[in-house]
Amino acid sequence: MKRWLAALLLVGLGAGAVLLLLRSQPAVLPAAERRDDELFVAWRAGAVGADIAAIEAYLAREGVGDVLPLADLLRSDARWRTCPAARPFAVPPRKLWPAMVPTLRYIRDELIPVTGPVRVVSGYRDPVANACFKGAKASRHLRFAALDLMPVRPLSRAELIATLCPLHERTGARDKVGLGIYTVTRFHIDTTGYRRWGADYSRASSPCFTRN
Repeated sequence: MKRWLAALLLVGLGAGAVLLLLRSQPAVLPAAERRDDELFVAWRAGAVGADIAAIEAYLAREGVGDVLPLADLLRSDARWRTCPAARPFAVPPRKLWPAMVPTLRYIRDELIPVTGPVRVVSGYRDPVANACFKGAKASRHLRFAALDLMPVRPLSRAELIATLCPLHERTGARDKVGLGIYTVTRFHIDTTGYRRWGADYSRASSPCFTRN
């Protein structure tokens, strides 16, 4: 850790920026995610730094800059190492930036109060990454409107379903929420249309239709 902190200071981020980046992260992360965070810091210090600063400022102006770490929003998928064609991070085109705002507001105002803190396992995907991860051709990840999430606190799949499905029934139509519940405790949230689905991406497989 000392080596990459020194590298940050050398590239000119400064001690204040380094501390801000560190404080925005959970205290304990899986090793692969810690490596991703270090990779993101190095990436933003390069040629894409101005674009990252611009999207960071945009989300802050919209009042959602502190909902989830920017590195997570721009990460294609936590599994990116299994997909050689995919880049770990990408900045979406500026015309797509507004799509993430209502999704982050929903996560902040409705989701986190019932699930507790969440971490992002898939954010923006460019077309190459989306194809490599076998995402839908019209995936909302391509539009920078969707996030795949997992709860930070330990929840069983049954507990997650019992939390998400009533929330979606109560707020989904009002806020145009798409809810996908996949294997174990990975789930999808977007705000581009009211719908629900399960592990095979079909409406019929949504556990919200089969729960007791």
